[in-house]
Amino acid sequence: MALIKEKLKALPQENGVYIFKDQSEAILYIGKAKNIKKRVSDHFKSKLYPDNIIVPKIADIDFIITQNEKEAIILEGQLIKKFQPKYNTLWKDDKNYSFVAISKHDFPAFSLTHQPISEDYEYIGPFVSAKELKKTLASLRKILPYRSCRNLASKPCLYFDLGLCLGYCQNKKLKSKYQRIVSLLKTLLGIYAGQSLRSEGYDISNIQGKHSVGSMVVFKGTKPDKKNYRLFKIKKVKDINDPASLKEIIRRRLKHKEWNIPSLFVLDGGKTQLSQIKDLNIPVLAMAKMDRSYSQAVIFSSFSKKGIKIKELPKELQDLFFAIRNESHRFAIGFHRKKRQNYIIKGQ
Repeated sequence: MALIKEKLKALPQENGVYIFKDQSEAILYIGKAKNIKKRVSDHFKSKLYPDNIIVPKIADIDFIITQNEKEAIILEGQLIKKFQPKYNTLWKDDKNYSFVAISKHDFPAFSLTHQPISEDYEYIGPFVSAKELKKTLASLRKILPYRSCRNLASKPCLYFDLGLCLGYCQNKKLKSKYQRIVSLLKTLLGIYAGQSLRSEGYDISNIQGKHSVGSMVVFKGTKPDKKNYRLFKIKKVKDINDPASLKEIIRRRLKHKEWNIPSLFVLDGGKTQLSQIKDLNIPVLAMAKMDRSYSQAVIFSSFSKKGIKIKELPKELQDLFFAIRNESHRFAIGFHRKKRQNYIIKGQ
């Protein structure tokens, strides 16, 4: 027991995988944790099943540190499949986590799997809820019509008739367009899976049609990166014209090669705003409000006439879109408050 106490003290407070062994060095249990030290300590404090069965048999504790929680999840699954510990019964049927599999073709197909083992596919995940993942893919397909068939068919299928596929089997000229769809879908799934991708949000604001300004806010994953926020004074567009103003600031932003290229642009607006931003290599979405509170906001892409309600998306993406919209609006409003203060001071 003295050895175990020393092992507990030496455990790191980092992401990773921990391994419980018995006196014969046989692996009893493999687990993952955001904080290895805290999670393992919780096992020893618990008096409930299965801890009350496993803990008395533990003679040694090993651990492997990972870069993040997602890596820990993947490593945990790989080790459990390899060693088949007696008390990891939940993992033996391979049904705990899901991945999106993307085939490596000119027109990649998207599907779900529990076993990311083939080199013929790229994988995004893991996702805890297969049910929510299926729902998310179904919603995104309305604005990002992707291919799901195993092989390109000889004629368009039902998904083509429903507007959920563009009929790539019949029109190979759609390759460039489909590559942009794939890029955007992979970006959204990556954010949903917890990847720290860079997103930029844009909004236009003015004071009664004057002093128009465009705001650019930056997020890494779901966290704001305020040191990289930027404001653009609208120079060429006269009067109130948000779509044209967005076009101006996006063009100016892209001239800054020294700024990191984002994985996603999010515009405040709808189809009209999207129509001004064409043929970019960077995925673009627009978020349009349907009421004053944005509670019924709709997300649009340039690949479909349809939009999807933001409430159809998983919470991770909802939170990101709302945060981008709120931050871009707040940042622009802050500029105008300073303008108003200057007017008051000058008028005194």
